[in-house]
Amino acid sequence: MPHTYRYPVRTVGVVGGGVMGSGIALTYALAGHDVVVVQRSAESCTATEDRLDGLTRQLVRAGSPDAGRMSTVRRRITTTTDLSQLAVADYVVEAVAEDAAVKQQVHAAIDEIAAPDVVVASASTAIPVDVIAQDCKHAERVIGTRFYLPAPLVPLVDVVRGTQTVDGAVDIAVRLLGGAGKRTVTFDRHAAGATGPRLQTALINEGLRIVDEGLVDPETLDRILTQGVGRRFGVTGVFDRLDFAGLDTVAATLRNLGRPVPAPIEERLQQGRLGVKSGAGFYEWSDERIAAVEDALARQLTGQAAHERASLPTAAGPQQVVVNPAVLRPFLDAALEAYRTCTPEEPPGCFALLVGRMDADRMVVERAVLARNVRGTDQAAAGEYEATIVPCFGAAYDNANRGFWCHAVDQLKVHREAEADGLEVLGSIHLHPDWHRIGPDHERGMQISQHPTAMDAYMIQQTQWPLNLICYVEGAGDVPTYTIGAWAPPTDGGNRCHELTLHWTV
Repeated sequence: MPHTYRYPVRTVGVVGGGVMGSGIALTYALAGHDVVVVQRSAESCTATEDRLDGLTRQLVRAGSPDAGRMSTVRRRITTTTDLSQLAVADYVVEAVAEDAAVKQQVHAAIDEIAAPDVVVASASTAIPVDVIAQDCKHAERVIGTRFYLPAPLVPLVDVVRGTQTVDGAVDIAVRLLGGAGKRTVTFDRHAAGATGPRLQTALINEGLRIVDEGLVDPETLDRILTQGVGRRFGVTGVFDRLDFAGLDTVAATLRNLGRPVPAPIEERLQQGRLGVKSGAGFYEWSDERIAAVEDALARQLTGQAAHERASLPTAAGPQQVVVNPAVLRPFLDAALEAYRTCTPEEPPGCFALLVGRMDADRMVVERAVLARNVRGTDQAAAGEYEATIVPCFGAAYDNANRGFWCHAVDQLKVHREAEADGLEVLGSIHLHPDWHRIGPDHERGMQISQHPTAMDAYMIQQTQWPLNLICYVEGAGDVPTYTIGAWAPPTDGGNRCHELTLHWTV
């Protein structure tokens, strides 16, 4: 009898909120799913929440194409200690400790709670699906989906079936992963570690042998690897990768594969040197060093993802903007004054609403009306800024003078005046000064950019106005110059804004 499983999937349940579970939860939330993460205790839920917050901030700092919608994505994920909450899930992922007995117990419980037409996946690396599902009444719907760390960024996922797994379950898993932007490789049976992990295990073992032979030290070998291998290994090598994975986890995986744990790992386990989680493994790990490695890896993988997304369709609607320079004069005068007096401690805030008309093939700007910064008067807006902007974009934005949004009274007034004249509010224009002069210390070397910053993209995505002008002002001796870029909001839910063609009337 053919098995039919639930699709489309609205809610994904994830059991286990560690490094892998949190990454999987964020992956599905980014794809538009509601996610329920089940943890063992309230303390574990808090740790998962903190881990998810850290992941989202890291993606924003790295320039993720999804930076502009991270606050919305984050709200899709909830944590609970109540396993029965999985009854609402349309698809379930198990990501608990790599221990066969623990996984069997968890899957048996999921089997009783999840509806029979819900596919259940395991993120196990080394334990066969048949072993995991041995106590399940519906073993035919259990499947393995092996993510690679960091789960939200590495595109490949191994899909592994057990001897009882039916085609319908495989099809649902592949479709769901594809919708989350993942590329899948399907295995018809469990192999010891499958292809990817076996390649990785071979590389780790060879690295350990090379160091043990005295040819190089761990740091030298890692530098050789990072300079010669792309993607993840373009940033992390063998020994720092082992430290991030956790030497206890690596040892457990090797034992499950029936392989000996190399002496250098056993020695460190005896010393309590588990890697990043304990502050020391093959390396000593400070918070600063951990953050530096994680951010470098995120930038590497995010940059590749952004390159691949560059071929996505452009925004719908008019792609041309017509502006008379005289129309922008009130804004340009105010922007120049703000620019001349700004400092890193008092960055400029200059914002105007653009009013005009939208034709079939172009937008025509007919006036620019200056507006006040809402943070100066609206405590709710100030609170939202502190809760969303500062955590996502860094301490450089923790400044009361930075602009955020136009005052609601100003916006309403401009809308009414535009409507009375048969016009509409098309969008906004704001000042963006040269970053190398007033930016935070660590970004002083950056020159002015013709593209939206992550913060710009976030605001453009949030407003969804069809027209967003950014006035880039740069000091050149006593004669500042300016350039204006025109941008439309993203159409794919991310933050890749679309550049518009700007025409000046003569």
